[in-house]
Amino acid sequence: MVLQLLNRPAMRPGEARLPWDDGDFSVRMLAEHLDDTHDLASRRPSTVDSHVAWLRTLLSAGRHRVLDLGCGPGLYLERFASDGWSCVGVDVSPAAIAYARSRAAASALSCEYIAGDFRSVDLGEEFDLVLCVFGELNTLPVDEVHAVFDVIGRHLSPTGRAVIEMSTRAGVRSKGTRPSTWYPANGGLFAEGVHLVLTENAWFEQSDVSVQRWWIVEAGVTHPRMLGSTTWWHEPDSGTALRRSGLTIEQRCGDLSGRAPRHGDEFETFVLRRLDSSLSVSS
Repeated sequence: MVLQLLNRPAMRPGEARLPWDDGDFSVRMLAEHLDDTHDLASRRPSTVDSHVAWLRTLLSAGRHRVLDLGCGPGLYLERFASDGWSCVGVDVSPAAIAYARSRAAASALSCEYIAGDFRSVDLGEEFDLVLCVFGELNTLPVDEVHAVFDVIGRHLSPTGRAVIEMSTRAGVRSKGTRPSTWYPANGGLFAEGVHLVLTENAWFEQSDVSVQRWWIVEAGVTHPRMLGSTTWWHEPDSGTALRRSGLTIEQRCGDLSGRAPRHGDEFETFVLRRLDSSLSVSS
């Protein structure tokens, strides 16, 4: 096993992805989403509250329709729905969708949750606010990002706003330049029971891509499992793909609370509107 790890193949972008549609992994990821001691899978409740407060200001007063692409367990949508907004969330994780549905049913919230791929979803209706946050787009190669822009363009109402939150180049680079490490675990994201997690990271300067690998060594198992994640840096303010999807950038912010961008930010937020909309929506 040691030789297998020492002689592992060279890292390359897109070589493996986390198994989002795997039931066991999905359940373990849900636990990470709901753990409010860290911001690794979802933001802490107080942070989500501040984000939703700012997002509301992008639209006029009243109740609106919200679509969240990559909604996870519905932490953003349940806050909008508590104010009477009508919400739809799409996510590939079966455990996250099941949790979000149960929360909505228990509180009689106007939320519909769809288990599916937000890269190709077509609901045949328009929304006043479309979200794709926490760097979801950076987990996709550029052609798939363009497909998501098309999804946003199809679903955004003429006077609506879309908000995408993407990793900055500094944020992507920081993932790939972290030192390799290892740690023992008993349960957690990667496996049940006792296991060892070896992590390695790589930054591909010319491609603006970071790759992370996790080698999982479980007790009594002779062959380690490898999971991988690729993070691409994309530059949406170049505009070409957005225009093709009928979108344009209205505002660029440093975070989902609307503050100005700062050097070294890990994420940046873009407020989009329809190209054919000359109307300004204010709070």
